[in-house]
Amino acid sequence: MRYCYFADYEIQMGDRLRVWGQATLVHALPEEAELDPADVLARIQKQAADTHGVRPGEVRVRAIHRLD
Repeated sequence: MRYCYFADYEIQMGDRLRVWGQATLVHALPEEAELDPADVLARIQKQAADTHGVRPGEVRVRAIHRLD
């Protein structure tokens, strides 16, 4: 199975600076595997964190939408 997602997130950096962003993710699973929402969230947080040079725990996902 293949799932596509669009996510909106924010990152608080210090007292004033806030970064907003969006990410897309294609999450592929073997046919017999079950979808784990926590895994999807963790992958989106890691992708956003890598983009902005922060830790995944600093990324607050505001919304996730499955596209297909």
